[in-house]
Amino acid sequence: MSNVRENPSNVNVIGSPNQDTIFGPEFTFHHGHVEKVILQSSDLESFGYPIYGAPSDVSQLILITPTFGEPGFDLPSQYLKNMFLAQPLLRGFADSISRGDSVIYINMGSKFYYLGPINTLNNPNYSPDILFNKDLNPSRVVLDDRKDNDDGYNINFIKRAINKATKIKNIILDRPYDTGIGEVGSDAEVESNVSDLTLEGRHGNSIQLGYRFINPYSIIKNNVGVVTNKEGEVIENNGSIIGMLSLGTIGDYVDGFKRLSSDKVIFKSYEEDQDKYKGYLIGIGNSNISAEGIPPENEFNINFGSVTSTAEQQTEFDQVVIFSDRITFDAQNNDLTMSALRNINMGSGKNISITSKKHTLIESENIYLGVQSQTKTEPMVLGEELRKILEDIVSVINGAHALVQGVPIPLVDAGGAPLRLSSTVVGAVQSIEKILSKLKIRETNDDGVYKDGPTPFLSRHHFIQTNRS
Repeated sequence: MSNVRENPSNVNVIGSPNQDTIFGPEFTFHHGHVEKVILQSSDLESFGYPIYGAPSDVSQLILITPTFGEPGFDLPSQYLKNMFLAQPLLRGFADSISRGDSVIYINMGSKFYYLGPINTLNNPNYSPDILFNKDLNPSRVVLDDRKDNDDGYNINFIKRAINKATKIKNIILDRPYDTGIGEVGSDAEVESNVSDLTLEGRHGNSIQLGYRFINPYSIIKNNVGVVTNKEGEVIENNGSIIGMLSLGTIGDYVDGFKRLSSDKVIFKSYEEDQDKYKGYLIGIGNSNISAEGIPPENEFNINFGSVTSTAEQQTEFDQVVIFSDRITFDAQNNDLTMSALRNINMGSGKNISITSKKHTLIESENIYLGVQSQTKTEPMVLGEELRKILEDIVSVINGAHALVQGVPIPLVDAGGAPLRLSSTVVGAVQSIEKILSKLKIRETNDDGVYKDGPTPFLSRHHFIQTNRS
């Protein structure tokens, strides 16, 4: 803003303006009322405003009318009687704007710039122009106000019961390890309040950048607020949340969080399905041994990040949480990689489906199917090793002979035909030689991988690793 120095002798003199600078009118802000919001060029055409007078990118331009003329700020009469175009003052940020909002604007050169909307009610959804009075400036352009409510908002504006993003006090997180000055609730404690940096939309979406004690957090929320469920009940909805936390549990930041979704299904089955398979909670199969102060690995640690009694004992800090009705991860041009220093746990209230266009590889020291298999009482069968044993057995039978008066004769079936040859009896078992041909060792490729062979009980698609010595 342009400014002129005031005579220092007049500063802080009773009856004189208590300032040493006065502002020139050409760079002062004035109050205006939003009449139209521009989203695309066709909007300007429909409003009858010349496109050639607008920037090439018209997003979030507005048409406003001044609330009233002000001394020292003499707009041409056409501006006072008509709407004029204004663009956001700040380059990289522009707030949600609606017809009926209240703004302040400035004229620089031949362009108007605005800041707003003005936060008249400290509510992200509803901020009516408290100075709105259609009869205040009778020379203003006459609009069709039948489309407006009494507050100046368009009748199509959706008003919802949305609260501002709030930093609710949490003494345990804000004053951990007995830190802080003064008793809780004292002037010294209250005067230490620091709010979050927030970016809020109109309908329950926000970004909060804040901290507890010296530990920062970043929370992105969408569709958070009061909603009506399928049963017609009005409830608080957590919507979709992405949280990056550095101190405190999930429940400290997400209202009502007590259990993972798949675990909710399992707990319900414990109560209802007395004689059916109930399933297991997430983490089953991991170590159930816990050290002092550390929960076992076969349970989801819902208290991760909780504040300990001393700073030296605090070992759990950063965590990322994501909640929503549906979550999709899709790597469209490269890999999706998941890695964990400890365990990777997956749970589902219904099914888990894994599909692959090519092969699926599971590599592990031990692979267990079912939690009881960890006792190792029922090992899986290695098909190739079974084939070798069956081949040896059938080979022994194929070479077996009976002795008649010291002369070996081949074994025969009930029809008198030798077992090793094709049987002539209808319905008889296959010949030993035919069975043996299905047990012959398979050939291998140059890389040592077996080719498809004649052995029918060996899968061509599912394999298991051999025992290690």
